[in-house]
Amino acid sequence: MFRLPFLALAAVCLSGQSAPMDVRLVMPDSRDQGRTDPAGGAETALQRAQDIREKAFARGFKGEIAIDAGNLRLSSQVSPDMLREGYGQITSEVPRWPYASLTKQMLAARLLPELKNMGFTLDTPVSRILPRWPRGPAAPTIRQLLQHRSGLRNPEDTPKGANGWPAFYNEPAKHGLSWCVNGRAAPPASGWAYNNCDYIVLGAVLEAVSLESAEYMLGASRGRLDDEAQNPPGVTISKLRMVSADTAGALYAMKSPEREVIPAYGASGALSGTLMDVLFFNWSQMQAYKDDVPEMKPMWQGDPELGFMALGQWVFEVQPQGCSAPVKVAERKGEIGQYRLTNIMLPELGRSMVLATIDPAFEFGEIWQGEGFKAEAVALLACDKGQS
Repeated sequence: MFRLPFLALAAVCLSGQSAPMDVRLVMPDSRDQGRTDPAGGAETALQRAQDIREKAFARGFKGEIAIDAGNLRLSSQVSPDMLREGYGQITSEVPRWPYASLTKQMLAARLLPELKNMGFTLDTPVSRILPRWPRGPAAPTIRQLLQHRSGLRNPEDTPKGANGWPAFYNEPAKHGLSWCVNGRAAPPASGWAYNNCDYIVLGAVLEAVSLESAEYMLGASRGRLDDEAQNPPGVTISKLRMVSADTAGALYAMKSPEREVIPAYGASGALSGTLMDVLFFNWSQMQAYKDDVPEMKPMWQGDPELGFMALGQWVFEVQPQGCSAPVKVAERKGEIGQYRLTNIMLPELGRSMVLATIDPAFEFGEIWQGEGFKAEAVALLACDKGQS
């Protein structure tokens, strides 16, 4: 049986941490047995990942890059600039990144199986799941919330404080879920508008259908592979968690003002963990794609009318320079202040990478345009030697 509900948000961290700028590599040889690995052998996978990181660091990338070059061959590296300039955590824990809107991608993946288990669908009005839904315009469906077509009020419309953040995040006691759902408009007939309230509401939906807190469902250490012996050697399943005043000290760039407002993002952007955690999440999602798990199919169906948005992620096809054929790409970006993340999956190849930086000026470029760092990185990750 596919174990997506438990595996999807399982966190991975190295059991023995090395110095932050060192390459950390996991090579689960037991997974190679009996498999055809389009990424080639371990040496090829390591070189593929190292080429991507070197290209990034040569462009001045300041942050961390983690790569699964195929078959759960995982590696990560922090740029030397992070240490030279004093970025780091104030606790003794493994340093974490705030996932920002990667949280939305993970919430969508966690929610879909729970909806199915409770007999709901993507077209169920949210008012059927949240019994105290206020009177007013028609309630949005779960799909409309996942695709930012809800008509809810937008936190970005609240007055900005002296720190540059809207009052919604500076004064969470006055806002939050109730503010999002009161004073809303009807779902629009077409188009979409990015809105963190959509996923704050979906966090409440996840709690309602799972009978657990959203923080537990997104961050609890529940995920294990069916066979304990299959866990990648050198890694343990650990716990993702929401950023709070008590946990902000474990984040990179702990002196940044973002740590004061991130908790108010809740289920829309407050989850945190390591980049290795994201790679294992990616692996589980790509397994669901390969296994054709019915309830997870909408995660991979990019809608051209919505800019190829699927559910919690954008999915499209491109033909990277040097590849002999197009490749399917799932991408999710996240940004809160100086924290910027991009998560990229190539599900048909079983490869992925996640990039996190504290430099708001770094030029990522766009994959679909075929130019810039991300397009070049996808080409290195996707295209095998011998292609033309």
